Amino acid sequence: MEIVLILILSFLVLVPIFGYVYFFLLPVSTSGLSIPAQPSPGNTTIKPEMKINNKLILRDGRTLGYAEYGNPVGFPIFYFHGGQESRLSSAFMDSTAQNMGIRIIAPDRPGIGLSSFKKNRTFLDWPKDVTELADGLQLEKFSVFGLSGGSPHVLACVHEIPNRIYKSAIVCGAAPYDYKGSLKDMWPPVKFIHWLASQKNDNGLQKVIHNDFKTLLKKPESRLKQFQNYLPVPDRAIMTRRPEYGWEFIDGSVEAYTNGIEGVVQEWKLYVNDWGFRIEDIDAPIHLWYGTADKMSPYHRGIYLNSELVNSKLHTLENEGHFSLIRNHLEKILGELKGTSAVE
Repeated sequence: MEIVLILILSFLVLVPIFGYVYFFLLPVSTSGLSIPAQPSPGNTTIKPEMKINNKLILRDGRTLGYAEYGNPVGFPIFYFHGGQESRLSSAFMDSTAQNMGIRIIAPDRPGIGLSSFKKNRTFLDWPKDVTELADGLQLEKFSVFGLSGGSPHVLACVHEIPNRIYKSAIVCGAAPYDYKGSLKDMWPPVKFIHWLASQKNDNGLQKVIHNDFKTLLKKPESRLKQFQNYLPVPDRAIMTRRPEYGWEFIDGSVEAYTNGIEGVVQEWKLYVNDWGFRIEDIDAPIHLWYGTADKMSPYHRGIYLNSELVNSKLHTLENEGHFSLIRNHLEKILGELKGTSAVE
């Protein structure tokens, strides 16, 4: 009887362990997953006339993909998409930018969408790509802003090429991994991905990212329902009231995996390692926008960045989440970026 009990207990202990090994540690492949050529039927933000598949060949031979929205001869503003997103994720800005006389230029980062993967890339490589794109578009100066994982890319640009930038902004942005309280009030699943990204072995992170890609591609309706049922109240509300925003986000995320998961995995590793520059050395004007209901990039991160930056202004918005803030306040965010005056 004791032997049987020991065998049962051993089984109960070992099955979860082997399950963990299978789910998180085995290598994954995206070879069987193909990206659809057309937007999802519910996505009404991407229109046929939009210039969403532009390409620039960089000096090192890589391809840089980018989309343009709004007024093609308007005030130029570069937008840096969030993590696990792409150039398509900002299609919702088109009509607002058009009405405001603004030209949105939204590039894919290395390994994302149409852009070639860059081995061993760092955040400080991004300003070089942006400079080449701006030169190719014959833009001497421009503003920049970014959402979530776009934050360190904004900061890298204002650190490296401040003479090319009018004004800048971070919306619900990531912050350095190593300050006390960096994960405070963060949604547990997002904390878990941060932990996986910090591990030396990437297989666990790869598995999670692969499963995200598979769900987005094979079961997009279930992902939209997750948005509508489980996100913080402001995000649930906007995804329910405007489901096309959910479809636009899904399509933008699926596009991120055009080259496979390698670029997304690489970027997650960058978030949780040394960013390669000191935030306190940045003295360019920058606006910080954070929502009190955001559980993916909590507003405490905005407080931290505001305390470190020399010339910043923090906007803390009550009852706004990770998805709702930029959509509900886009006109004001763009308005602050249009022009040459310093942060007021």
